[in-house]
Amino acid sequence: MPASSDPRLRFPKAQIAYAADPRFSYCLHLPTALLEDPKGFRLLIAVHGSARGCMAYRDALAPFADRNRYVVLAPLFPVGVLGDGNPDGYKYIAEGSIRYDRILLGMIAEVEALLGIAFPRFDLFGFSGGGHFAHRFYYLHPDRLASVSVGAPGGVTLIDDSRDFWIGTRDFAQRFGAPLDLEAMRKVPSQLIIGELDTEEFVYPPGFAAHSADMASLGRNRLERNATLLRNWLEHSLPATQTIVPGIAHAGLSATPAVERFLENLVNLQAPA
Repeated sequence: MPASSDPRLRFPKAQIAYAADPRFSYCLHLPTALLEDPKGFRLLIAVHGSARGCMAYRDALAPFADRNRYVVLAPLFPVGVLGDGNPDGYKYIAEGSIRYDRILLGMIAEVEALLGIAFPRFDLFGFSGGGHFAHRFYYLHPDRLASVSVGAPGGVTLIDDSRDFWIGTRDFAQRFGAPLDLEAMRKVPSQLIIGELDTEEFVYPPGFAAHSADMASLGRNRLERNATLLRNWLEHSLPATQTIVPGIAHAGLSATPAVERFLENLVNLQAPA
């Protein structure tokens, strides 16, 4: 049962410092039913984009969470954690000595202890910068994921042993300490989400931390890069689907209903007959 006397639950909508590294924090949505009967609850992680709107994603997903017995955890990865003003470190998983995948897993362990509930697998959603994080986290930890929803990252990492990270995965094991586990990845349903009007053309210019001369090969814009990633995943027999959201450009909160439908379909498929 949730440790209701814990002071962190006194203000359940507040931003909570991550105890192991208070540079980072998270917010939660805890459905009322959790206090009555915690059995059968799932965990949904919602990762913000560059604007860091973690509470907005948490609040947008709250009605869905109430209907479907989800706890929502939305981490906050601040700009410039190392004092250099870098807004993009979390998108590429590693920044200096920081491993953002491990920060998220530590937050989950902290919430498990707080609530007295184990979440051996969880659903992961991220949009824009969060989409960067989500698909690269999937490459590292498919064993922890029930599903992954990747929303409109500006740059995508292909499963490609001919090019180094972040475009490809040739040096993935050297960089992150473990190779891709494609067999485990094939057990994780994945959704690639993009607005049909997300067609602004851009590449990261020279001098930009993530500049790559190969970026143009991924597509001219987020819509094309989303399609490139989908083809790459299907070529590797990953269970990927694409959702093109009509009438929107780069608008993460407008994409959350598509994520909810994806998750509800999975829940229905997994429900006992």
